Amino acid sequence: MSGLSTLYFPAGMLIGLASAAPVGPVNLLVIQRTLTAHTAGALLLGAAGAVGDALFAAAAAFGVGAVQDALAEYALVLRVVGGVIMLAFAVVIARSAPKLRDSEAQASVLRMAAATLTLTLTNPATILFFVGAFGAVGFTGIGHSSMAQLWNAGLVVAGAFSGSMLWWLTVTGVARRLRGRITDRHLALLNRGTALALGLFAAAAVLSGVLHR
Repeated sequence: MSGLSTLYFPAGMLIGLASAAPVGPVNLLVIQRTLTAHTAGALLLGAAGAVGDALFAAAAAFGVGAVQDALAEYALVLRVVGGVIMLAFAVVIARSAPKLRDSEAQASVLRMAAATLTLTLTNPATILFFVGAFGAVGFTGIGHSSMAQLWNAGLVVAGAFSGSMLWWLTVTGVARRLRGRITDRHLALLNRGTALALGLFAAAAVLSGVLHR
């Protein structure tokens, strides 16, 4: 890997981008937040998800044995906690009456960001993705031994965070362009669809945890 030191950061970016891109609970929340409130609040939710991705990237880069053991032991708890958080988001969104650029919607953004981070960290599929991705490119365990390896691991983690944030910047930018084409009625439909999808994600998280006991 000595000849590939310049690739650690861009490779980490690609991995972080690939982790954030699939449509899931965080994507739905960021889009909904962008359309119903200010872009900065939506980016804060995305940043919380990116921090979670970076933490998983660090776990994969610095060795994953203990993480895999913890996942195996607490998989059900993690899935149930993640499912409860998603269900709580679904209830809050379903009960809200969104309006374009609703200033009051910003009041809970910090709590939503903290919950988004927790939601990311309680998704075992994310760490498994990073373990698989890092293994595929030979990055697993690079954060051991020498200072050079620790530096390279740090580059990968920074790249993963940057790639994830690049995705959230893209998502919020696209959603922001749609604001002029939607009405409050469209937002109400979006909220219902988002709440339903989050409820389904919550049910799937809990069910998969029970089935994999």
